[in-house]
Amino acid sequence: MKIEADGLEAADSVNSADYAAGAITPAPRPGARAKLLAWLAAHPAGAGARELVGLLFKGAGRDPELGARLIHGLLGGHPECAFDPATGLWMLRACASLRIPLDAARFVVVDLETTGGRAAPDSIIEIGACELIGGRITRSFATLVRPAMRIPRFIARLTSIDDGMVADAPPIRAALPAFRDFLGDGVMVAHNAPFDHSFLDLEFRRLFGAGIRNPVLCTLKLSRRLLPSLKSRRLDALAGHFGLATGGRHRGWGDARMTAELLAIFLEMAAKVGIARLDRLLDWERRGAAGRRMERHVSPETIAALPRAPGVYLMRNDRGDLLYVGKAARLRDRVAAYFNGGLGRDARTAELIAHVHAIETRLARSPLDAALLEARLIRELKPPYNRMLKSAAPAYFVKLDLSDSFPRIAVARKLGARAGVMYFGPFAGRRNLDNSARALSRLLGLRTCAGRLDPNPDFPPCMYGQTGHCVAPCNETVSADDYHKRVRRAVAFLRGRSGPIMSALAAARDQAAHALRFEEANRRHRDLEALAAFSERAARLSRVVTENNLAIVFPSDETHAAARVHIVLAGRLAMTRELDASDAPERLAAFVAANYDLYRSRTPARGELEAMTIVARWLRERDAAGGRIINFSGPRLEPATIRDAAAPRADEPNQSPEQPNALRSQASQP
Repeated sequence: MKIEADGLEAADSVNSADYAAGAITPAPRPGARAKLLAWLAAHPAGAGARELVGLLFKGAGRDPELGARLIHGLLGGHPECAFDPATGLWMLRACASLRIPLDAARFVVVDLETTGGRAAPDSIIEIGACELIGGRITRSFATLVRPAMRIPRFIARLTSIDDGMVADAPPIRAALPAFRDFLGDGVMVAHNAPFDHSFLDLEFRRLFGAGIRNPVLCTLKLSRRLLPSLKSRRLDALAGHFGLATGGRHRGWGDARMTAELLAIFLEMAAKVGIARLDRLLDWERRGAAGRRMERHVSPETIAALPRAPGVYLMRNDRGDLLYVGKAARLRDRVAAYFNGGLGRDARTAELIAHVHAIETRLARSPLDAALLEARLIRELKPPYNRMLKSAAPAYFVKLDLSDSFPRIAVARKLGARAGVMYFGPFAGRRNLDNSARALSRLLGLRTCAGRLDPNPDFPPCMYGQTGHCVAPCNETVSADDYHKRVRRAVAFLRGRSGPIMSALAAARDQAAHALRFEEANRRHRDLEALAAFSERAARLSRVVTENNLAIVFPSDETHAAARVHIVLAGRLAMTRELDASDAPERLAAFVAANYDLYRSRTPARGELEAMTIVARWLRERDAAGGRIINFSGPRLEPATIRDAAAPRADEPNQSPEQPNALRSQASQP
């Protein structure tokens, strides 16, 4: 037989009995030991032989004696390693200093304010820190830092730190030595620690020649482990959950103080689940929400070779089966985040990464094209790990059948072609839409019963008619003309003219409250909230359909000889075309002229909702270099305007991908 491992091979004649008897000591290549040492460095509480063998061998575990002998041969004589016979765990000797009670550990809680979100191009503008020992804040550190660039207006508004405040502050080379002394050998703690660590580690390397070697603890990851049911884990949301003061938010010292108070609570919670030692807390936090080790089959070199360009990545297992499809504005950064913990190591992510052996990438012209390609691939290929956009998003419509003598408001899943039926939408979310439709019907007294009515004065009205929630057209309590006036008010509301109805409902609520009819006032208030939310959704959709008539142009560049144009009519992606012919702008202008009124006159179809949502999101989030927009309010789009927008300009940065020919990158198996 032949035993193969990552960085270790044994001869064909070797058998498990030889290993069990200690007759043969494996002669590893350097890679195997380095892999084990790196794993132990990331798990200060130690790891058992079975777990370590699992890092090296496929199908390990069938012979426990074999695994123990192999690991002992690899690590037994290494000066950096130690074995604890009582627990059966291997660990690094350097981690012995971390085997202390939590109440004796020294934590340094850090928060940075920066000019942006990336360590290399952006700079630190404030450092706030506090020392936490035994659950109490004992010392603090705070300093502004003068960056080498101007502070963006968004950051200035968010943090209240502007260029004038930092004009006399020390530069980072002067501020960092004092912070290094304050940090000492303590455990560095931050909320979303990879962010703060990336900035500080970069500056430490620049100034001191070595990065941060302190243990790092992330309160965001701890919150995932300790509070799995909490919806939001932002710092202010967690502070609100525990009733902590939020003064000084988005400032270094204020956020560091909140994080320290949060850490003190988390330490108490960890102790209650049996984690009373620092090394065990660090190990528990790093193993992810699933409590399992993160297996990695994609090498850092493979990820480093990915292009930093817009596109779609496809994750495959060792058999080549597709597991997951995602999009990215920068493929390399996004994929790397899965393997360095930047996307959060929850149970689902840990399970996915453990099965990923290959990464395939497909470049796109822009983040918008990447999002559209992702949606199409997910819809067509149905990868098992994708949870969103598996198919077109569920769409619902409000329906009014005006051919009925007494129309009612209903919620429908599909659009019909029958004349006389009005549809409003599409809307996402059935429950809220049902509540809003019922509230509007009840307020206007419209019927909710299905089927055609044959009014009869002797017919007894249903419960809704008896309680005044319906004007009871079934027994001729109301005339057809009066009922249709109510229907017209409903149509006006659905078209965005919600003011009269909302004002009347608010007045009725206040009148009921003044008369001490609190139950009725509470019901009116719930109706008002439901209709207000519905009105906002309808108005937002109306704005998209009315205002989003535009052309999105991505100019030609060094990589793409032809410009690319997306035509959006009434909020819907109507056409995508490369300007690969001299008459292409005229053809696009003719398409707009022929289809402008058609798109504005009809309700969006369910199949159009997905692209409609992607385009609307891209318009909200795009940056200044993210394509050029041509807005038009009528069916006339000038070809000359398209040509001008499609022409490359020398004053714009080159947006071409780093590796235009790398349309596919395969990760090698171990």
